[in-house]
Amino acid sequence: MPDFTADVILWKIKRGEKIDRADLRGIQMQKAVLDGASFRRCDFEGANLEGVRLAKANLKNASFREAYLAGADLREANLDNADLEGANLEAAMLAGANLGRANLEGANLSGADLSGARLTHAQLDSANLAGAKLSGAILSHADLVECDLGIAQLDKADLTSANLESANLEEASFVEANLSEADLREVNAKGAKFGGASLHRATLAKGNFTGADLANVDLRGAKLDDAKLDGATLTGAKISGVMASGASFANLRADWADGSPDGNGRNRVTGADVVAATLMGKVTTPVATKRYFGKGDVLRNASLQFDEGASVEIESLFEQCSIALGQGTELVIGAEGTLSGCQITGAGNITIHGKFFERASPGIAGASQLIVTSGGALVGAVEQPEGATRFAFEPGCRLRMKITQKNGKNGRQ
Repeated sequence: MPDFTADVILWKIKRGEKIDRADLRGIQMQKAVLDGASFRRCDFEGANLEGVRLAKANLKNASFREAYLAGADLREANLDNADLEGANLEAAMLAGANLGRANLEGANLSGADLSGARLTHAQLDSANLAGAKLSGAILSHADLVECDLGIAQLDKADLTSANLESANLEEASFVEANLSEADLREVNAKGAKFGGASLHRATLAKGNFTGADLANVDLRGAKLDDAKLDGATLTGAKISGVMASGASFANLRADWADGSPDGNGRNRVTGADVVAATLMGKVTTPVATKRYFGKGDVLRNASLQFDEGASVEIESLFEQCSIALGQGTELVIGAEGTLSGCQITGAGNITIHGKFFERASPGIAGASQLIVTSGGALVGAVEQPEGATRFAFEPGCRLRMKITQKNGKNGRQ
């Protein structure tokens, strides 16, 4: 017999009393209004709480083993370390709830709304989350072994280091989710959507990703040994360091992939080479060209061009020179460097420790980034590209400059 009847509980709640540590096993309280109530460490094992309202209730360390909570309202409830093993929470509302360290092993959460819920270190082994809403939920270090997440929504969820071994993820959505270092061994992820997600250093060995959308996914250092990616989309994925021994890639869709170690897009692998040259462990990273012009050197009336990703340092005198920079080129004018009557064009990153004096306006055109440090000097106009230049001017630098847009619109001086 429960310690209290349903009527007594409702009376106590109405008076603002707490009902902590009570034995309420088997109690019948369908559709009861208990919002904000405190039931810490109470035992609701086998209780019928269908449609009950427990929004913002304190249920910390409470037991709901085998309880019937279908359609219950538990929004923002505190279920920290609660025991919900085998509970029926079908279509329950748990948005924003705290389920940290909760035991949900074998629970039925199909169709439940757990948007933004906290499930850090929660136990969800063999739980049914088919069709559940988990967008923005925090499931870091959660145990989801053999869990059913078919057609569930987990967009932007945090599953860092979560264990999803042998889980069903068929047609689930993990768009922009964080699955870094997660364990997805032997999962069924056919048709699942991972667009923009992080699977950095995740384990996907023997997983079935047939027809999955892995566009723009971070797979650096991931383990894909013996995985199935037949018909999957991998365009724009970051794949440096992927291990994929025995994996299958029939009909893989990948216009290009990023093979750069830091995922900055500088080492693109295109078309059929994505499989042959990247996923099979044969990524080659281009070595950046480094050029150094030392003290005492003088260069006049020269036209110089530096390719994408090059690194250039000037500690000498350049006069009446034109310098073209490729995308991402790093140009450093050292403390002893002087560019007099010169012009720099292209989408490079420019740092001025020394001096720059323009030849024709604009002296600098199209730069992605321009930094003038405390000892630097810049005299001239800077024309920004359509995407705008990032500026940084340290205290003590000397500037006589005009900033314009590519369309000719003047900026500050």
